[in-house]
Amino acid sequence: NPGLVSHVPVGVRILDVNDNPPELARDYDVVVCENTKPGQVIQTITATDKDNSANGARFHFSLDEGLSLNPNFTLRNNEGK
Repeated sequence: NPGLVSHVPVGVRILDVNDNPPELARDYDVVVCENTKPGQVIQTITATDKDNSANGARFHFSLDEGLSLNPNFTLRNNEGK
């Protein structure tokens, strides 16, 4: 039903102090259906970094702390799996 569609912007901030910044592996267009179950994975994102581990620590994803807390959205690290 087109009347039940909404769009929500999500910002992803990538921080890196090395010479090669991390990059998302591809562009992502995420769709969440209204009947999505709590805890259900809706998207897995992957990033790459041309720096090797000798140039710095592994990077990680996190939610922006400046945004209001939303209990309906979480980010989980799958440890490269």
